[in-house]
Amino acid sequence: MKQYSRLIKQKRKELGLTQKELARIVHTSQQAIARYETQKAEPSLEVLQALSEALGAPLSYFIDSDTSGTEYDYIVLYRSLAANNKKQALEFMKLLKRQEIEQDKFKKDIRLSRNDE
Repeated sequence: MKQYSRLIKQKRKELGLTQKELARIVHTSQQAIARYETQKAEPSLEVLQALSEALGAPLSYFIDSDTSGTEYDYIVLYRSLAANNKKQALEFMKLLKRQEIEQDKFKKDIRLSRNDE
């Protein structure tokens, strides 16, 4: 179970809130809260921030324990960017990922061609 899923439900119950009450506080639907608690949907970082405020827990409380410090730094830095820079950062990351996939494919093709020799 993802950490955020269990912790949202746990903190909500500790505070004596229903899913509907929590949903009203964070400006979402009861169905969305239910989906987060059952891992049928993953909350965005903005929703996690709203949940952390509503439930009185730091954002880091909801981030999976296997998230490294570097990943957390990326999240914090990304959130601090202006909207147009967020878009550019995302496009750059997509480009890097495409390059990585192509490099892996190229390396695999070279290995296969060497095995054919």
